[in-house]
Amino acid sequence: LMIATFAAYGWIYEHVRLVTWAEGSPWPWVIALLGVDFIYYWWHRVSHVVNVMWAVHGVHHQSEDYNLAVALRQPLLEPVTWFLLAWTLAIVGVPTMVMVISFGLNLFYQFWIHTELVGKLPRPLEAVLNTPSHHRVHHGVDAEYLDRNYGGVLILWDKLFGTFQPEKQRPTYGTTVPLRSYNPLWGNVQHLIRCWHLCRA
Repeated sequence: LMIATFAAYGWIYEHVRLVTWAEGSPWPWVIALLGVDFIYYWWHRVSHVVNVMWAVHGVHHQSEDYNLAVALRQPLLEPVTWFLLAWTLAIVGVPTMVMVISFGLNLFYQFWIHTELVGKLPRPLEAVLNTPSHHRVHHGVDAEYLDRNYGGVLILWDKLFGTFQPEKQRPTYGTTVPLRSYNPLWGNVQHLIRCWHLCRA
């Protein structure tokens, strides 16, 4: 699915883009690195509050432990939901490879923040970057932690848009409706089926 979304992005860039940057211009990189993170924030936020989007993204939150393996728990359909916003970078002239590299760097950064082994970092870093402390809050189901700290690399988006919450005590991890299964297929469809039952009702 990821390859298909990159191919669709490439088609939009080639046929629909509104801006063409000069060869060697740094602007596509600046726009991509900041744009991917900005789009990630909004995609992530929508994925927590729109039921069908949560049905996909919630797979990443099902673990009741918090470690580096959780970072690898990626939902099957997530590339499709991410593409719903990511195509906008093609419109503003970000070449496919620049977007792919920027997306990869953003994802790579987020791997190491899935840990309880790293405490709070020095204040200047905590003020600007998404850190293990900030992301632990994001994975918490405690009332004060729920639906907070959506940032990918920068925590500035959360501070700007009012979704920031500092870590005060160790979070309780998982989802408000626990998975209670080790079946990865069921993990990917559980909430989609729940959405279907809600629609029928």
